[in-house]
Amino acid sequence: MTITLHDRNPPRPGLRARIAAWARGPTFGRDIAIVLAIKFALLMVLKYAFFNHPLAENMSMPPALVAQALLSAPAPHPSQGDQHAR
Repeated sequence: MTITLHDRNPPRPGLRARIAAWARGPTFGRDIAIVLAIKFALLMVLKYAFFNHPLAENMSMPPALVAQALLSAPAPHPSQGDQHAR
């Protein structure tokens, strides 16, 4: 009966070693992660620069009025109609 001292499942590298290997070697996953991080940062800058707050306080409208304006069909003017039939 023999006892083997070799471990068949070597221990996984620690977090520090995995991060160092990720930063050292050029990998497709790293490139994608960097591009996505840059895109996310640019989108957040655009959001905060242009869409966070209205330019003036009088430019804000109640949400119910906005919903009504977006969801309702405009009424036709009485002067418009079948002008081509006359």
